[in-house]
Amino acid sequence: MPTREENSQKERNKALIRSFIKEVLKEHNLLAIEKYFTKDFIEGVLHHAEKEGEGFKQFLTEFFEAFPDMRTTIEHIVAENNLVTVFLSGSGTHKGAFKGVPPTNKEVNIRSADLYRIGNGVITGHWEMVDQVNLLKQTGSLLSESTGEESKDARVVWIRGYK
Repeated sequence: MPTREENSQKERNKALIRSFIKEVLKEHNLLAIEKYFTKDFIEGVLHHAEKEGEGFKQFLTEFFEAFPDMRTTIEHIVAENNLVTVFLSGSGTHKGAFKGVPPTNKEVNIRSADLYRIGNGVITGHWEMVDQVNLLKQTGSLLSESTGEESKDARVVWIRGYK
């Protein structure tokens, strides 16, 4: 059975992630990223890690420019030891170019599962799985190569580097 201290630490870890989500993902305050992450945090998401530590901030900058009204909601949050898993849903309007796709002004919905590792009160690692193909489908940018029709059943997730 977990001790009171272990339960207290899990609650502090969840509070840290809730605060990060509120300030960065809900309020779009990208300057706050530095107070939540260590300088040498492990970014296990391929398209974020490619930019040598600035990838996550760069990705969010591009994402919020493309979806300036993105609203993020926590569906579930669970903590165990120094790990916090959070399931998020988001919705917004595609008003700017994103990954080469011009704005469509379509409303989109996106879901993710994110895993954060916490150490000394800050985030030391981040991994996520996102249904990105569904996002592309919603903007009308994902077409079947053979027919030119919108793909109806594609799903994808990415995860890299978690040990």
